[in-house]
Amino acid sequence: MRLCLFYFLLFSFSFTFSFSFSFAQNTYSTSADSTVKSYISVYYRGTAWISKEAESRSCQYNLVNVIDSFLYVQVNVAGIEIGRAIATPCNILFINKLEKQYYQGDYVFFKHFTGLDVDFYTLQAIVNDFPVSLPEEIEITYSGERFSKDEYSFFRTLTGKYDIFEIEIGVKKVTFNKVPEVSATIPKNCIQLFIDN
Repeated sequence: MRLCLFYFLLFSFSFTFSFSFSFAQNTYSTSADSTVKSYISVYYRGTAWISKEAESRSCQYNLVNVIDSFLYVQVNVAGIEIGRAIATPCNILFINKLEKQYYQGDYVFFKHFTGLDVDFYTLQAIVNDFPVSLPEEIEITYSGERFSKDEYSFFRTLTGKYDIFEIEIGVKKVTFNKVPEVSATIPKNCIQLFIDN
């Protein structure tokens, strides 16, 4: 289950958090059809399948992105929340409920665990199908008939490959320009992780 949580958070990435975010003024349209109207936020949910060599796992997720402000993802297995993360342009909060640990800090988190320099805007581009330049070792594809809802278009399946890992994110429901109530409260029984630079 840890593999499921970590690698889903790697490729994707929300609100009650002790402070509030202002919504960004920037809007984007998806790369598949530039004539489609732009949106300022997207909320989608579905199932993700993660595999490493012969090992494979699945989980359910909820993902919220207010463009250029924050990304939030909540991951569940068999209906039980196992983790969540919130990313802003400056920092990330990652809560692992299985191991009762959390990380709060900058994006050195990704570099430490993956060797990749990942930032907020790269994550945002990946989960929205915005144009983005990625290292050669990362392969991202979008497939399936696109959702058309509220004059917007959105992908149905995102597949990512990196090293020996592969993730497929299936989108079951998508909502534009409505931000659901979500929480990024750190449970009292969690211990903070620190990562050396």
